[in-house]
Amino acid sequence: MWIYNGTPVDSHADLLTGCTDFVYLITYACGRMYIGKKSVRAIRRLKPTKKQLSKRKNYVRKEWVDLPFAKYEGSSELTQGLKAVSKEILYQCSTKKAATYLEVALLMHHDALFDPDFINENISGTFFNSDLDGLLEP
Repeated sequence: MWIYNGTPVDSHADLLTGCTDFVYLITYACGRMYIGKKSVRAIRRLKPTKKQLSKRKNYVRKEWVDLPFAKYEGSSELTQGLKAVSKEILYQCSTKKAATYLEVALLMHHDALFDPDFINENISGTFFNSDLDGLLEP
C-alpha cells in the first residue's frame, strides 16, 4: 500500500485530481531505499469510431487511461526479489517533466549514487555511480 502525507493510497481515486505521475521512495526489508518516479495516467491514441470517421477522415481519438500502480515495487533489476517494507509517495505531479525534475533533485540532494543506503545506480540514464572513478584528488 502506498502512503501520501500519512494517508493510504490504494487507487487512482485516492490521488490528487490531475495527477499523472508521482515521485516515490520505497524502503526494502534489507534497509536500503530506492527513489523513482511512476506514471499513473497517460493519453492513449485509439482508433476512431465509424461515427467519428463519418464526420472527418483524419479524426484522432485520445483518451486518458489509468495505469496500474498499486502493486508496483520498482522496475530496477537490483530491486527484483526484494520485499518492500514501505512505499511512500513524495510528490504528485501533473506533468512528466515535473516528476523527472523532482526525482533528479531528490537523487542529487540525498547523494543517492554514492550512499550505500540507496539502491539507485544512475540518474536519468546519464549520470552513473562509476562516473567519478577517474577523479583525481591532491
